[in-house]
Amino acid sequence: MKNKLFAFVLSLSIAVTELAGCSGNTSKSDAFDFEFTSYDDYGVRVSQIDGLSDDFIFGADLSSIIEVENAGGKFYYADGAEGDIFEILASYGINYVRIRLWNDPFDENGNSFGGGGNDVETDIQIAKRAVEAGMKVCLDFHYSDFWADPSKQTLPREWANYNSEDLRQVVYDYTYDVLKEFEAAGCLPSMVQTGNEVNNGIMLPNGSSRTYQAIYMASAMSAVKAVDEGIKTVVHLAEGASYSTLSGILDDLIYLGLDFDVIGLSYYSYWHGSMSEFKDCVERLSQNYSQEICVMEYSYGYGDDSNEYTANIFSSEGNAEDGGYLATVQGQASYIHDVNETVASVETGIGSFYWEPAWLPLSGTSWASEYAHEYLVSQGDGGGEGAVSWANQALFDFSGNPLDSLNAYKLMKNSTAAEENVLEINTEIYCDVDLSKSSVELPSSVTALTDLDRWVELEIDWNEDEISALSGSGQFTVTGTADCGGNEYAVTAHVNAFYDYLKNGSFEVDGITSDEKDFSNVSDWSMDGTSGSYRIESKNARTGGANLNIWCSSAYENTLSQEIFNLSEGEYTLSVYARSGMENYKYPDCTLFVEIDGEAYEAEIQWGESWSDWVQTSVAFTISGTQNAVIGIKSSGDAGTWAHFDDFTLSKSDE
Repeated sequence: MKNKLFAFVLSLSIAVTELAGCSGNTSKSDAFDFEFTSYDDYGVRVSQIDGLSDDFIFGADLSSIIEVENAGGKFYYADGAEGDIFEILASYGINYVRIRLWNDPFDENGNSFGGGGNDVETDIQIAKRAVEAGMKVCLDFHYSDFWADPSKQTLPREWANYNSEDLRQVVYDYTYDVLKEFEAAGCLPSMVQTGNEVNNGIMLPNGSSRTYQAIYMASAMSAVKAVDEGIKTVVHLAEGASYSTLSGILDDLIYLGLDFDVIGLSYYSYWHGSMSEFKDCVERLSQNYSQEICVMEYSYGYGDDSNEYTANIFSSEGNAEDGGYLATVQGQASYIHDVNETVASVETGIGSFYWEPAWLPLSGTSWASEYAHEYLVSQGDGGGEGAVSWANQALFDFSGNPLDSLNAYKLMKNSTAAEENVLEINTEIYCDVDLSKSSVELPSSVTALTDLDRWVELEIDWNEDEISALSGSGQFTVTGTADCGGNEYAVTAHVNAFYDYLKNGSFEVDGITSDEKDFSNVSDWSMDGTSGSYRIESKNARTGGANLNIWCSSAYENTLSQEIFNLSEGEYTLSVYARSGMENYKYPDCTLFVEIDGEAYEAEIQWGESWSDWVQTSVAFTISGTQNAVIGIKSSGDAGTWAHFDDFTLSKSDE
């Protein structure tokens, strides 16, 4: 964690001054039979969420459960007694089950594509068991024969010959008929998603435009309400920590007349952004939209456990640090708590669904079976069939024993304030300060790791006299203190002060709500090369709200540049931060360059040890007299290679 700043919120329930240890009031929940005694009984420490209603959704996605049980999977209570997975989860306070639905997840011979095999018959089995255990049901229509997400929204094969207009009625009839089957079976869902992570459309190619996406979703929602007006309808979007992305999509759909009840989010901190960004996003959604807010998917890894049937997406090395929590059972419990407290903190927040807590890695379970190969290849997504990708993010071990992190659901209803102590704090900060700006801004917080296995941010009180002394280019030191529960920690900022001659080095775009590919809308920068391979991305920035991303589905070559006029005589340094790739991925070829009167200065872009590491590359050059310069990045790569760039600076050494 040294020298890294995480935009991560301090405990959403425990004030900074409580970190050294304090306790709060306890209250008995009527939701289930549980009385808090002490944290020693539960294996994890999680504080109570004040004001949590009894109908707040503590949900679990159990879509793969029939496949797991058919493969021999069994589940146990904490005392070792075997039990029904639904009753076990209910005993912890889980009150809602989410189930994905595919139209026809089978090959031509009737073999299952895997991933739970979630057709109507399978899902009714799951829903009936949930209802019998006293739980409500959320049905997630993918409107596809297999996985639908932002990268793929494939029209069901049976619907391939319908034109765009006819498909509206087909979607209505299908949705209506499916729900009537659930109703007849006595397990009518209380909540329905009309699409899964529909950021980039639905049922492509027909629903690729926002207009037709809204038409199809409106038709589906009309069918839902025709079955039962009381069923809540959900628009489910990924990128749950990016308000700009979500608001752009929601505004379009609402403008086009879509009427729905719930804004549904996917939020995985190691992909989508820090907990503080998630909190900010949820607060802004609550302020600006009347719909209720629910996290439809979230999860976190408890370690790196694996076996021959796993292909884990999450790893402690590659994901935990970016996620803001250690990959431990306590870290997993803290993440569960913080996601739910964020949702509960806003008036329109109604709950969350943990994604696949019982997906055991066994012979016969997988995210995709061998029979899905031909289908996946047709989508450009083949070759990775087999194995369970989520096993080390489950809430049970590979043998079906509950992890202590499941106790988080009990403790969020009824516990004391969890004492939290700093284990490690980053007291040395390295930062750049642009003296050409109107005011000097140093980092406002410092990162600390606590014994709740999460990284938090502590506010820094800087020495204002030392800040005022910053003048001219050079290296300076500014001291400050960070307070934690009455304990003060000395913090030192090593400041590289300079005047920046480059414009918009962090690629900010006014009003950006999604990736911006049209560089006529990006001030001060020009792009030449493979169309669409460069984009300004509204998430994952090193600083600010945006950064430059390169990626293309085919081989690409491009140049990003900016012309700078009337540079005076002297020595200059051009720098940029970049990150790319991870194990088994190939980096693109990227060069930082300066061109002055036909002479070129270049430096090969450097990459970090992890895909999340921002590494600075610099190139020095000298100007004689007064001259113009062209600076930028030249890139080329094979299909699928990618990189991010942020915080270009151009400084003069003698200022």
